[in-house]
Amino acid sequence: MCGIAGFFSNAPQPAELLLRMAQLMEHRGPNGEGFVIFEEAKFEYAETLPLAGPRTTDECMGNRFPWLPASKTWPSQPIQGGFAHVRLAVIAPDVNGHQPMSYQNRYWITYNGELYNYLELRSELKQRGHKFYTQSDTEVILAAYEEWGKDCLNRFNGMWAFAIFDTYSYSLFAARDRTGVKPFYYTHGAKGFAFASEHKVLLGSGWASKSLKPEAVFDYLVFNELEYEAQSIFAEIFELPAGCYLNIGITLNPSRPNVEPIHPSSLFRKSEGPRQLSVSSYYDASLHGTINEAKQTGSEAQLIQQTQELLFEAVRLRLRSDIMVGSCLSGGIDSSALVGLMRAVLGPSYPIHVFSAVFPGKAADESRYAADVANKHGCIMHLVEPHPEDLARELETMAYALDLPIWSTSTFAQYSVMKKAKELGINVLLDGQGGDELFGGYEVHRYFYDRYKNPFTYLMTPFNLRQWMRFSGMFLGGARLSGKMHQKYYEGLNFIRSDFYETYTERFDIRAGRKWYGLNHRLAWELDNSTLKSYLRCEDRCAMWHSIESRTPFADDPTLIGHSLNIPAHLKIRDSQSKYILREAVKQYLPTSVYQRSDKKGYTTPNNEWIRAMAPQLKEYILSAPFGEYADVKLLEKEYARFFMPQNDGDNGRIFKWISFAAWLHAFNKLEAKPL
Repeated sequence: MCGIAGFFSNAPQPAELLLRMAQLMEHRGPNGEGFVIFEEAKFEYAETLPLAGPRTTDECMGNRFPWLPASKTWPSQPIQGGFAHVRLAVIAPDVNGHQPMSYQNRYWITYNGELYNYLELRSELKQRGHKFYTQSDTEVILAAYEEWGKDCLNRFNGMWAFAIFDTYSYSLFAARDRTGVKPFYYTHGAKGFAFASEHKVLLGSGWASKSLKPEAVFDYLVFNELEYEAQSIFAEIFELPAGCYLNIGITLNPSRPNVEPIHPSSLFRKSEGPRQLSVSSYYDASLHGTINEAKQTGSEAQLIQQTQELLFEAVRLRLRSDIMVGSCLSGGIDSSALVGLMRAVLGPSYPIHVFSAVFPGKAADESRYAADVANKHGCIMHLVEPHPEDLARELETMAYALDLPIWSTSTFAQYSVMKKAKELGINVLLDGQGGDELFGGYEVHRYFYDRYKNPFTYLMTPFNLRQWMRFSGMFLGGARLSGKMHQKYYEGLNFIRSDFYETYTERFDIRAGRKWYGLNHRLAWELDNSTLKSYLRCEDRCAMWHSIESRTPFADDPTLIGHSLNIPAHLKIRDSQSKYILREAVKQYLPTSVYQRSDKKGYTTPNNEWIRAMAPQLKEYILSAPFGEYADVKLLEKEYARFFMPQNDGDNGRIFKWISFAAWLHAFNKLEAKPL
């Protein structure tokens, strides 16, 4: 698990720009760093120069492998491109895993992630004639790309974001895992092309400005949506969507079709405007399985057994590590099942450390359930009790760590759990993200099931009455009327400047175009560049800020995902009970108290109570945020005491959103952008 970055510039840049990129993401890789510089070829292929940085260990210096740096002396002349890499060592933690890594003196990679089936692929590739010099999964990715080209992605089981530069064809190939567990951001324009694991790397190195995309701000403030589209909230930064790959200058190799070739040195060619870039999809959850209410294949007992076997295999693969693995444990079905499966895989003597956020005496507290799981499986339990004063103190730090604003204090509970794991030296954690999206765990999922099973019940729920009213407004009066009805229902929207709100009400038309034909169709949408990816982004940032590798068996195992999308809806929700088939599949691993749970929490915090505690001390901080064209600051100030001191404990996420938005604006307003 690591941080990656790189650039190819239209005009030569100081070599130290790569050092700046590494500095901005060193929290992602505390165990070392590496660099490689690419220069335009005097011959038929690009020249390369691997270099060491201040945090490159002496072990990684020398000529044992051709990609290891021989010097810490950087060139004084400007450069045209290169890769940066910071490393959290989990698999092959010694010199074998140093990056950027090369293969056959042709391909160079900077890679963030884990390829869980790398041992199986390594064996297959050896039979095809490939030779390996390390025990790392990075080398397997390079050999797989050399063997199969872009089709290697369909063979990978895991999480990844990587960029491969082909020094023979002057082409860049970058890819991201199927559901977006690992991030990949890029900017592409007149300056050239640059990419990184986090927004702050592109902003702080001067590759992108901090100007915002107003439509993205609107979607965040109104719909709680961020990065559902490729363009980020920062106008000049784009996200490589989950399940996609990117080509620049591809390709001179006729074995990789459907890409228009360009001049091999065009990556470095000085020119006006952007270089050729294409983004293609290799995975679509909505096509991977059966998204409608299909006929059941196999008996219920057979499907339960298959689910259990696939979960066991997903966890077994994700326990491959050269350092100790622990787990997050909320006390819900998903994380509890993972802990039970870990024990089954690892045996009775392995010390399983589990980490739980607790809120003694509060309705949000799940410590009883988590303790039942820990006791059943003989785990070493670590409790974290976040407090509102902790959140107030770390608001801006957390905003900077996450790169984007959030809408729930529950993220701080997750952030605090990762911080505790770091303090105790447990650097790999399993987590249950994705279980709800695979097996129907959210309240809204029951409504999509009822929509087809019982249309009257579906319509008469308060949730769907609100949806019907809003979309009826859209049908009768268009997006503007629907927007007004939405604004009347959610009070927090009144603090958005009216001219800004009116300008972008057409965004309601985009949402109205989303149609889900039953539960599985809805779940496939959640898996595909929408809600799950948002949760995974928070997972990645909270974990990596504390140099923790988080592994999510439910979210990135392709066989398990395909299987789940082919399970009929009536086996996911039964008698209003969520995740029926998952409960039955993991029943033997759960204490009775967890197996019988009907509530859904998951890192839930005493949100409104915390806001009441924080609000008085945060007033000046919030009102001084550079809201600019987005917020009616006078109304915020006038209504501050009433709005930010909620009388009830019902959390709609719209009060804390304004606090988070203010902290995020403050944090990134301070980020120094060193110009190119």
